[in-house]
Amino acid sequence: MAKTFISEIQPNQEVATSFVLAEKQLRTARNGTRFLTLKLADKTGEIVGRVWERADEISESVSAGGVVFVRGRSEKYRDELQLQVREISPVPPQQVDPSDFLPVCPISTDVLVEKLKKIISRVKRPSLHQLMKQILADRDLMNRFKLAPAAKSMHHAYLGGLLEHTVSVAGLVMLMSDHYPELDRELLIVGAILHDMGKVDEFVYDLCIDYSHAGRLLGHMTLGLQILEEKIRSLKTFPSEEALLLKHLILSHHGQAEFGAVKLPMTREAFVLHFADDMDAKMNGLTRILAETGEGDEPWTPYQPMYQRFFFRGLPSSGENCLSVDSAPVEEGKGVQLSIWSDESRKKTGGLST
Repeated sequence: MAKTFISEIQPNQEVATSFVLAEKQLRTARNGTRFLTLKLADKTGEIVGRVWERADEISESVSAGGVVFVRGRSEKYRDELQLQVREISPVPPQQVDPSDFLPVCPISTDVLVEKLKKIISRVKRPSLHQLMKQILADRDLMNRFKLAPAAKSMHHAYLGGLLEHTVSVAGLVMLMSDHYPELDRELLIVGAILHDMGKVDEFVYDLCIDYSHAGRLLGHMTLGLQILEEKIRSLKTFPSEEALLLKHLILSHHGQAEFGAVKLPMTREAFVLHFADDMDAKMNGLTRILAETGEGDEPWTPYQPMYQRFFFRGLPSSGENCLSVDSAPVEEGKGVQLSIWSDESRKKTGGLST
């Protein structure tokens, strides 16, 4: 049977296809009925599935992380598409095509690697230049770096996403260094390239993206610090102050402890790297929201609980149904916030920097 992708599913559609069962959770409704909530995924996105009959039995018959065949019907609930699942069963591994389930970076990794090399070529300081040579010469590390995602779900959550995010952040810090010449440009470039390097060990990604044991127990900052220390040890000499500053860039790039930073930014370069990382993560995440929530000429996205607001997609091409800000859809008790960088929204989003 031909694969039906999540991006192709419309409301009130009969669905019979395979998905990765990313997560499953048994719950109890207010009336005491047990039901099963599923997170189903393929390379085009995710969709929630609900199983209302024989929930305990079905939960035992399928395993998270495997591929399952699902029969059900799609419907809209609170502006979100979901599946009411009637049947679900595991799919034998020999019948699974991994290319159906893992999303891939829209930009060729070969193109991104060339961009990365051009950025690295601007690093002339001998100590930092030698460090970058060590990184590029490590074939195993670079192969994983080219393949790894940058996150499980929020931004650049696809194969090659880490490389794309890294190249983008490095480009941003170069622009900021042009504007603020007092910054240590070359240190910032190297910090941008290394800031998320630990994600090569933080995630596993065979049929779906998830955290490795090391990722859950240590996190990508600690793992990235280990990679940096290993490369520095392999060099005959490396300035101790530069090593300290690079480590600080890795450990502080989330900006605040509540968003995962091990240390608060304490240098100008650390502040710049944090804002560049956060900017790129948010722009990628918002682009995904605007692309995935569009239906025809609807000018507004559905309400986004993570940001506590709607997002404006643009007026219909016909120019009809013109809206003012005051006429934006508002749910009871919820308003439209115009600044996407408020402290409150950052708490809700977890910073989105990773």
